[in-house]
Amino acid sequence: MPDAADFAGYSVLEATESPAEWPPRPDLRGVPNVVYIVLDDVGFAQFGSYGSTIDTPNMDRLAANGLRYTNYHTTTLCSPSRACLLTGRNHHTVGMRSVSNWARAYPNGRGAISNRAATIAQILRSQGLSTFAVGKWHLAPMSETSAAGPFDHWPLQKGFERYYGFLDALSDQFAPELTYDNHRIPTPDTPGYHVSEDIVDRAIGFIRDQNAIYDEKPFFLYVAFGACHDPHQAPPEYLEKYRGRFDEGYEAAREEWFERQKAMGIVPEDTVLPPSNPNVPPWDSLTPDQQRVANRLQEAFAAMLDHTDVQIGRLVDYLEETDQLDNTIIVLTSDNGASDAGGPLGRVNWLRAMNGLDDESFNLANIDEIGGPRSHTNYPTGWAQTGNTPLRWYKQYLHAGGIRAPLVIHWPERIGEGGLRHQFHHVTDVTPTVLELLGMEAPAVFEGIPQLPVAGTSMAYTFDEPGAPGRKLTQHFEMNGHRSIWHEGWKAVTLHTIGDDFQQEAWELYHLDEDYAENDDLAREEPERLRKLIDRWWAEAGRHGVLPLEQGGPAESVFNVAPGSPQDRSTFTYAHGMAHVPTVAAADVRNRSHRIRASIVREGNGEGVILAHGGYAGGYALYVQEGRLVYEQNCAGDYTRIAGGDELPAGRSEVEFAFTKTGDNRGVGALNVDGREVGRGDLPNMLRGLFTIEGLDVGEDSGTSVSEQYEAPFPFAGAIESLVIEVDDDQALDPSRLVQAEEEQQ
Repeated sequence: MPDAADFAGYSVLEATESPAEWPPRPDLRGVPNVVYIVLDDVGFAQFGSYGSTIDTPNMDRLAANGLRYTNYHTTTLCSPSRACLLTGRNHHTVGMRSVSNWARAYPNGRGAISNRAATIAQILRSQGLSTFAVGKWHLAPMSETSAAGPFDHWPLQKGFERYYGFLDALSDQFAPELTYDNHRIPTPDTPGYHVSEDIVDRAIGFIRDQNAIYDEKPFFLYVAFGACHDPHQAPPEYLEKYRGRFDEGYEAAREEWFERQKAMGIVPEDTVLPPSNPNVPPWDSLTPDQQRVANRLQEAFAAMLDHTDVQIGRLVDYLEETDQLDNTIIVLTSDNGASDAGGPLGRVNWLRAMNGLDDESFNLANIDEIGGPRSHTNYPTGWAQTGNTPLRWYKQYLHAGGIRAPLVIHWPERIGEGGLRHQFHHVTDVTPTVLELLGMEAPAVFEGIPQLPVAGTSMAYTFDEPGAPGRKLTQHFEMNGHRSIWHEGWKAVTLHTIGDDFQQEAWELYHLDEDYAENDDLAREEPERLRKLIDRWWAEAGRHGVLPLEQGGPAESVFNVAPGSPQDRSTFTYAHGMAHVPTVAAADVRNRSHRIRASIVREGNGEGVILAHGGYAGGYALYVQEGRLVYEQNCAGDYTRIAGGDELPAGRSEVEFAFTKTGDNRGVGALNVDGREVGRGDLPNMLRGLFTIEGLDVGEDSGTSVSEQYEAPFPFAGAIESLVIEVDDDQALDPSRLVQAEEEQQ
């Protein structure tokens, strides 16, 4: 029934006797558009306008004509920062303790935003604005991101009317796993395709479509790039542009960027550059080959950031060309500091480290692949440290290198003159700022659900008062057991070691108002102040849902399977033509006996993929080639291939790959056709940690190729009438392997 409660003529029989009443429409005259641009793993110093020598002219243009914040902080990790950004609440409070990949059995770690915390998209849509999102989402439990849903936490269910991008933490930039609105789509078959270009094309398209019909209607656009999370990938001309640009090494670059920061006023003149982090080897201790690889990896990062800057420029140019730029609030930021996941020497295939296979010789042998479509790179800790200049530590840690990030706010109609702002602020403060600027408030009840209090403090006061005292008094932090609190210019922080007693760990104390880079630990000099800050942290933790603390870090969470999730079973029945399945929702065959059985009907001498899970970085595939059944495992660049000795018969066949464990992460694989063994071989080393970033396909390999023996998608020529994967209960996964990979970066 239409909403007729206030319609004066509802009880009148004839329309001619009834007063005509159209429902009221929201008055949106003068309401600006809002654009959030979120970069990934981009450190405090990596914009040109924050000190780097990387070319970022479009971001620098926004900074020059807007406000640059030098004391802005995040949660130190992807999903939590995004949850805070979109809701104005703290991440534990809304259920995003860590990344959404690893849902936990506690309310603070569900891996999804609580319905008690409406996003800014939900609020603005309810007020009549259009809402669009493109790029990385990473705010839904990954087990819920298959084509079967559930869709409760997908972008369209969190306030966005249109969405185009990828749902996971990271993506291959040349072959992303794409979602359009509420359904999966294949990667466009476009020469030179790159997802950063694609999402900006879609963003412009969404705006253009709206303006063609409702040009007076404001919009909220959320642009979340995959850049510069690993893999660092960019078009070849950008990679070539940076050849040799960083040959002086990361120590010289860090000094140069630091001096640029002081000259710009980004950091106080009296700031002292801290010593290198413990996991950064001195540049001159590296061999010439190690230096070559390290610099090539930094070149790939710079190329990716430069390429992203160009895409931001295209979006800003479109807004300017359509006379919308002046009336658009643009918020440009990063979700955390630069990442040290590349380890001391960097990684060409990051998946090797996650499976205990990190190999310096592999890096050198594949140096020419860096930044291209067959690399999953991450730069070394020395370059990550440079990206966080002048700050200590990195992403995932709560020292400033992990939590302090660049923030630019651009709005020509309201910001008369660009400049620097030095007040302490946090990612929870952005949405309250925008709501104040729009003259709106977060509702106490949204769609019948009582809402959690907004925790953020508006930054709008800083627009007109550059030197105004900061209005935020306290901010707590927690990530993977690391804890910190800032209160009225002082900061206490502890670096947690997995297994240590939370009550006994040592805390550090810094007076940030006088010690910007956290050089001078005053814990011994000011024990009473430190004690009060620690007590305040526990009080804030209780108030904001931080507790209970967990000992396990991300490594242990990789092996956590929630009851009822798609992986919580022993038999998986798949069908030819089904949608791509994300890896966290696919059959988990790591370190366990299992069988893959399929009924296939070949067309003539047809070839192609029967089943593929993964891509160039790692995975496995069962396929037909040159008339023979083949199983191949790609163990992060180390290939093992078992091929049938007999040619498959024409027409229908029952085929099987059976793996039997003979030890930890090893075993024997056998190929069977119509009940007869046709091939056998040893699998001496299986993927055992983080399995792969690409998901599972039946009848093709839709992303990058698992095998070097075929070119994706290599579709199966014929029919796959059934496909079943059975897994045994002999799986034994060892989180300590990933814990070791984490700790080697500390």
